[in-house]
Amino acid sequence: MAPTWLVQVRSGPGTSAGWSLSGGTSVPPFAFLMSETRYEQLVDAARADERVLGLVLTGSRGRGVFVREDSDWDVRLVVSGDALSGCEERYETPHGSPVEVAVYSLEQFVQAGEIGSANEWDRYSYVHTQVVLDKDGTIAEHVARKSVLPADEALDFAARALDGYINAYHRSAKNAGAGLSVEAHLDAAESVGPFLTTLFAVHQRVRPFNKYLRWELESFPLGDELWSAGALLPRLEAIVATGALATQASLFRDVEALARRHGLGYVVDSWRRDVALLRG
Repeated sequence: MAPTWLVQVRSGPGTSAGWSLSGGTSVPPFAFLMSETRYEQLVDAARADERVLGLVLTGSRGRGVFVREDSDWDVRLVVSGDALSGCEERYETPHGSPVEVAVYSLEQFVQAGEIGSANEWDRYSYVHTQVVLDKDGTIAEHVARKSVLPADEALDFAARALDGYINAYHRSAKNAGAGLSVEAHLDAAESVGPFLTTLFAVHQRVRPFNKYLRWELESFPLGDELWSAGALLPRLEAIVATGALATQASLFRDVEALARRHGLGYVVDSWRRDVALLRG
C-alpha cells in the first residue's frame, strides 16, 4: 500500500490508474515505480506540510558516494511532537522500501545517535549527509552536532572503546595460547570494531559504517600515515582473515602509542599484568 503522500487516481471508467500527490498534482502511472520520482514527491509533500520541520537525506545518496541505479533513498523526516502519530501514518515506509522514510518528533531527532542511547550505533548516519528541508533553522544545527563527537565526551568514549579492544585482543591471545584457534580467531575479529571506534573517537570523529571506512580514510585522513587506508586496511583484513597474533601485536603497539599521546595511557596500564604479552 502506498503512503498517503501518494494517492492512486483514475480519470474515468476504463482508464489506467495513475498516481497523484495528495494535493492533487498528477504524475504518470509508472512514476510510482520510479524511486527518484517518489523521493521528489515526498520532498514536495513535506515542504507543503506545516507539521514537517525538516528532512534529512542519509545513506549513499545523502553522501553522494557508492550510488547505484537501484540505491534507495534513506530519509529522516522531523515533525512536530504533537503531529508524530499522524505523520507516521502519512509518511513512514517499511525498511527496504525504495524510498525509506523514518519519522521522528523533534525531541526524538535531537536524541538520535546520542552517546549512551539505544541507537548510538546510528550516529554516522548524520555524518556527511544532506539537510534537504530545514524550516526553522535548527535541523542543520542538530545534524552538524551529531556529525562529530563532543569534545567533553570523546575521550571518555574512546577510553571505553579502547578497553573493549584490549579485552578482545587479550582474549584472542589467551585462547591462542590455549590451543583454541577458532575462538582466538573470533576474538581477533571482534577486536576490530572497538579499535576503529577508539581510533576515530580520539580524533573527535564518529566511526564510519564499514561500507564507508575506506572512503572516509581517503577523503578525510586522520593525519598519521599509520591510519591511512593503504596502511591500515590490509592489517585489519589480515586480522579478520587469519587472527594472526603477530599482526594483532603490531597493531596493539601502535594503538598503545596513540592512546598515550591522547592521555589514555591509564587504560593500557590497567592491563599492566598482560601488557608485555599484548605487545608481542
